[in-house]
Amino acid sequence: MFFVIDKSKIFSYAVAICTVVILFVVAATLDTGNPENAVTTSTNIVETNNISNNVISNITNDLLNTMEN
Repeated sequence: MFFVIDKSKIFSYAVAICTVVILFVVAATLDTGNPENAVTTSTNIVETNNISNNVISNITNDLLNTMEN
């Protein structure tokens, strides 16, 4: 049995291996991202908005009460 190695076969293997290496490097880079860039669900956004609205309402009520007195 003879092994036939030509330039096109070597080139295609090199391209395939480089592509896999590049994909692993990109995946590792994306995985170690900043936790502040994490995906926020709509539930968290609604809860945050409710808290913000409550704080603003409390401050507004306090100011109005102070101005009346």
